[in-house]
Amino acid sequence: MPEKARPGAAGGGTRTDWAIAGRRSRSFITSPTPAPALGLRPYQIECIEALRRAYAAGRRAPILMMPTGGGKTIVFAEVARSARAKGRRVVVLVHRRELLRQAAVKLTWASVPHGIIAAGFPTSPEEPVQVASVQTLARHREALTDVDLFVIDEGHHARADLWQQVLDSQPNARLLGVTATPARLDGKGLGVEAGGVFDALVTGPSMRELIAAGYLAPTRCFVPSRRLDLTGVKSRAGDYVVSDLVARVDRPEIAGDAIQRYRLHADHHPAIAYCCDAHHAERIAETFRRAGYRAACVHGRLSAPDRDRFIAGLGASEVEVLTSCDLISEGLDVPSVGTVILLRPTKSLTLYLQQVGRGTRPAPGKQALIVLDHAGNVVSHGLPDQERKWSLSGIEKAKKHSLTVLANGEVVRRQREIAEVDDQLQELSDDRLDAVARMSYWQAVHAGLSKAQLRHYARVHGYNPRWVSHILRRQRAFAP
Repeated sequence: MPEKARPGAAGGGTRTDWAIAGRRSRSFITSPTPAPALGLRPYQIECIEALRRAYAAGRRAPILMMPTGGGKTIVFAEVARSARAKGRRVVVLVHRRELLRQAAVKLTWASVPHGIIAAGFPTSPEEPVQVASVQTLARHREALTDVDLFVIDEGHHARADLWQQVLDSQPNARLLGVTATPARLDGKGLGVEAGGVFDALVTGPSMRELIAAGYLAPTRCFVPSRRLDLTGVKSRAGDYVVSDLVARVDRPEIAGDAIQRYRLHADHHPAIAYCCDAHHAERIAETFRRAGYRAACVHGRLSAPDRDRFIAGLGASEVEVLTSCDLISEGLDVPSVGTVILLRPTKSLTLYLQQVGRGTRPAPGKQALIVLDHAGNVVSHGLPDQERKWSLSGIEKAKKHSLTVLANGEVVRRQREIAEVDDQLQELSDDRLDAVARMSYWQAVHAGLSKAQLRHYARVHGYNPRWVSHILRRQRAFAP
């Protein structure tokens, strides 16, 4: 296994990040180095330099990991601009119309002339930079000639057969992947040793670092007391089978909870609700409309103009709640979105982070992103800005005791302290919760823990909720 490399270090390696003497440097955020005319942030400049060093070290296919909202599209627009200036041919591969438009807008902003290869768009084949639908290129690979660089937007999809067909047609081209989550939706790796295409991981600043610097909005995660019963729900390809989920999630009481929580914590603020399938999304939108909110649903059967109109309406406050299944988990760039409503449980950390990431961009008046988690995903995967270890070999499965999430009920807040809300939470710190989770069974029984702490311990260790009542009765019986 090649040794891990740092930016500026000699030699190769499969990972490039900002680790310096065992600590993460913040120089890429606070550096006084002036940005070029494109307005790149200092850490984006550092990422571009790290990518160049990866290529110089002999890597063919690095992938850049940066949190959603950190500006990955701007980074690859600058890479495309530089490559074009050197006479190179660049193809930006995307898999959705929203991503195609987003890439084209950023290339225009970077003053990079380009063409578009996708159904319904005028072509400019003479341009050395093209933004292309991977579906279109898979059908018309003759449109590709002597590509020097493929930029793979949302690079965690690159292992899919459709992408492989396109990439294999140009075996001499270099690759550049960009993603917020460098693993497949099922958690499998993207590296060549894991059957993928990438040979180096370049990591930018973490979500917490970008929040601290003001480049991303902080998150506040609210977890209702009602817990979904997923007993018997089957899994396939690393996630729950959607048809099984619908029967558990598409219920009036859950929809009612979603409306009540939205009204309490984010009333009339732009929100995205993620559902199990198109029918579930339609019913949730209708429920919100009956409650007096301007709600719309986007799904794959919707015409492209209607889909574009609803998404644009979310940014213009004409739509208050936009419901969907997975159609807008990636690529949606609407900074005004201040609320994400999770109604679809998922085993996929990648999908969870992609969905929450739709609301992490800062905007005027947005103090924090509100995450209303009716699916238990925050409890399963941790807070969105939790530090995570990524590898091209795949997602490292977190140990249960590493959770730092209050799992007993009403609210989880991404602050050092978890404040008391509606008289239902004891004020607890993340550190104390983590210490509680690491206790042995007998320590937990005899430590005089509160109900909130006991419920957290039970959730982390998989105990029956009735265990909490039993221990509380025991405490009262032996109280002096």
